[in-house]
Amino acid sequence: MTTKKTPAVRREEIFEAALKCFNSAGYHRTTIDTIAATIGISKGGIYYHFNSKKNLFIELYKSKVNRYFDEVSAPLQQAGGADQLLRDLLRRSEEVFHEHLDVLRFLLEFAAIGSRDADIRRELTETYRNRVTVFQQLIQKGIDDNTFKQVDSAKVARVLYFLSMGFFLTCFTVDIDF
Repeated sequence: MTTKKTPAVRREEIFEAALKCFNSAGYHRTTIDTIAATIGISKGGIYYHFNSKKNLFIELYKSKVNRYFDEVSAPLQQAGGADQLLRDLLRRSEEVFHEHLDVLRFLLEFAAIGSRDADIRRELTETYRNRVTVFQQLIQKGIDDNTFKQVDSAKVARVLYFLSMGFFLTCFTVDIDF
């Protein structure tokens, strides 16, 4: 007797297959048929959970980026000074970066598509705003407890975000020397 999978389990299987397919062939060359064949379900089985390839692409992004950032930002849940929390955040970012190269490769594809697609651009913008807010709160904590000098926390938060994106893009587009 086979056990029926819960919708949440099936969605995760679809996400993993889609991640492999999008990373291998890119968004435009990946089809729902290809994703379905990868996990051995019908095309209708994917459409039961996602109404389109684009919807699957966006939901995969939301799922993966939220989990990724939760892992990266875990140190911020700890007690401590802003300077130590920032160091821990950077250290954890590097660890998670190396643990999830497949997700990051997908994020690069997602960002590239977002340069031409308004729906995907909206998702990227929401992620940007959320991440900058987290950085800004950390910087403001350091300012408030006199660990950091008085600066415009919003501007510095954006700079930190842009630096992290520059690092991300460099790692996937250049033969780096560090």
